[in-house]
Amino acid sequence: MESFEGKVGVVTGGGSGIGRGICLALAEAGASVAVADIDGDSASKVAEEVAAKGARGFAVTTDVTQTDSVAALSDAVVKEMGGVDIVCNNAGVYLGGEMADTTEDDWRFVLSVNLDGVFRVGQRFSKLLLEQGRGGHIVNTASIGGFLSHGGAVAYAASKFGVVAYSEALRVELEPRGIGVSTLCPGPIRTNLAGSDRLRAPGEQAGGKSQALWEFIREGLEPESVGGIVIDGIRDNAAYIYTHDWSDAFAERFQRVLKDFERLR
Repeated sequence: MESFEGKVGVVTGGGSGIGRGICLALAEAGASVAVADIDGDSASKVAEEVAAKGARGFAVTTDVTQTDSVAALSDAVVKEMGGVDIVCNNAGVYLGGEMADTTEDDWRFVLSVNLDGVFRVGQRFSKLLLEQGRGGHIVNTASIGGFLSHGGAVAYAASKFGVVAYSEALRVELEPRGIGVSTLCPGPIRTNLAGSDRLRAPGEQAGGKSQALWEFIREGLEPESVGGIVIDGIRDNAAYIYTHDWSDAFAERFQRVLKDFERLR
């Protein structure tokens, strides 16, 4: 995608953090932006920031764990904007905790947003992009943790590995039809991701299971800087969009993967 002028972008989880950074970067590049977030007030504030940059923005309260809510988002974008060109599938949550302490409710909470939500949005909007017949681009937010596992966050790791696999398969499917798919793999970014527990019902909250993430992201990049990185990735139709150079760690990981093939020789 060479130009963003006149394009329409949709960003889930757009009310804060990386999502907000993407919304503002799209606006600066000349796109109109639908800011979707489960927190409608936050979405409205970001939509106002988008408008302050001279772009059209509107907010839609969206819960990606609910199919009807995602359908309402799609319908609202078509009604208000006439269609869509860029879909940033960014809503996500985090919950730490070792496997023995992870409950089924913990697992469902993380997977329902991070993986099932990505499917719901991707299914609805990929269909719309194909029906429009004018190409487009989808960005799915995974994590550096979608390649590099660490202990103490099994549900999060499973969800982000899943997003990587989903995105790779979707790229193979859609690229021949003129729709690009990128996987955003952020490293440490100073967001409120570690506070995701606040979104759960009081009886389901897990307490201090995310303290390790707070410590990890404290020295991370500001989320606004990620927006420009995403714009560049869309422009270049990058398969993967990284925020940090972790190539040495990736090389080490894949060396470990390849090493066990030697057992077949």
